[in-house]
Amino acid sequence: MKQRLLLFIAATLLACIAVVATKIEFNFDPSIEGFFILRGEKGRWLELTDDLVPEDASRLLWAMPRYPFKNTVTSSSCVKPSQPCIDFRWNKSRGRGFIRNTWPDGSKLVINLGRFKDSNGKYPSGIFIGGGLPPSDPDYQFMNNEETGMTYFDGRRWYHVWCNSNEGLVSLRRPFLVSYPSDWHFKGSWVRENNGRDLTIESRHSVTLDGIPLDVRRILFYTAGTSYVILETEFTNRGKAPVAFQYMYGDEPWVGDFGSSAGDVGWMERELILTEREIDTQKHTYLGMFDYGNELAGEDHNFTGIANFLEWPKDERPDKAYVSNFSGGVINPAKNVPLVSPNNRFIGLQYGPFMLKAGDTFGFSIAVGMAEHDQKTGFPIKPHTELNP
Repeated sequence: MKQRLLLFIAATLLACIAVVATKIEFNFDPSIEGFFILRGEKGRWLELTDDLVPEDASRLLWAMPRYPFKNTVTSSSCVKPSQPCIDFRWNKSRGRGFIRNTWPDGSKLVINLGRFKDSNGKYPSGIFIGGGLPPSDPDYQFMNNEETGMTYFDGRRWYHVWCNSNEGLVSLRRPFLVSYPSDWHFKGSWVRENNGRDLTIESRHSVTLDGIPLDVRRILFYTAGTSYVILETEFTNRGKAPVAFQYMYGDEPWVGDFGSSAGDVGWMERELILTEREIDTQKHTYLGMFDYGNELAGEDHNFTGIANFLEWPKDERPDKAYVSNFSGGVINPAKNVPLVSPNNRFIGLQYGPFMLKAGDTFGFSIAVGMAEHDQKTGFPIKPHTELNP
C-alpha cells in the first residue's frame, strides 16, 4: 500500500512537472547577460531568459543583470578624455552587441547591433542596426526607448536617430514574400580590427531564395569621433542557376523622439522634402530625415532638430531612394502627398531588381549616421565620409 502511494505521488509530481514545463519557456545562450523572468506569451505562464531586448521589456517581472563572461569581445574603456574614444561589446556566438563613442564634452553616440526582435518576432544575428543596450551597461535605462537603435546623448537627454533597420531580400518570383535577416542562417561573426580608434566587425550568413543558395557577408566600419558607420553587404550566388531579386534597406526612424514620426521631413543638400518623393540617385548621393516640422502637415517648427542620413558611393548607387508615408516606395509624384503619417514616415533604398548569375557576387556600401548642423541656419549638414572623397 505504501509503495503504491509513493508511486502515485511520484507520478503526480512528474505530471505536474510536465505541465509546468509546457507553460514555461526557456531561452538561454552560453553567453549570459543576466537572468530575467518575463510574463509568458502564446499561452505560457513565464519565460526565463538570459538577455533583455526592448521589445520584451514591458513583460519583465524580475531581473538580475550581470556582465557576460563568455564569447564576448570587450574593448578597453576610454583612457584619453581629451579625445573621442570607442568602447564596445560584441557577442561573437550570438552576433549582437553595441558600439559607443564618447566625445570629450561627455556627449555620446551609441549604435546597437542585432539587439532587437523584428516584426516576425524573431531575433536577427549579425550586423543589423537595432535594439537597446544590455541591462548590465551603465547607460542602460529601463523602458527608455530613446536610447535604442542609433541614439545620441547631448549631456542632458538621449535623442533617437535610427530605429531597427528594415531590410531584406525580395524574390521577383514572389515579390510579396520578404526574406528578413532573422530568417537567414547565421554562420558566425568576428571582430576584424580593434586598435582603439578603428573598429571593424564582420558577420556571415546564408539564405536560400527560390531554391538558390546565397552567401551573405556583412562588414561594419567605425572610426572614433565620427557620427556614422559604413556598412558593406555582399551576396554571392552559390547555386547552379541565376536568381532574380532586389534588396531593400530602410527605416521609419522616428527621428528625435522614439515612437513618433511627427516633425520628420526629408532633406538633401540645401533642400527640405515635405512630400512623398523619389530622388534621382544619379544626381544625388545621400538622403536623410530631419525632425523639423512639416507645415503641410499642420506642424510648427518646435521639434528636436535631430537629423540622420543615408549615403551611397556614386559607383554603387541604389536603383531607388525615397521618403514616403509607408515602406515600399510606391509613390505618385503628381499627387504631391505630404509627409503626414504620425508614426511611419519612411526613408528607403532599393537595389535591383537584377539577375545574379551562378558564382557571381553583388555588393554595395552605405553610410548610416547622424547629420551635423549649420551653426547659423540649423539646417542639416552631411558629415564627410569615405564613400565619396
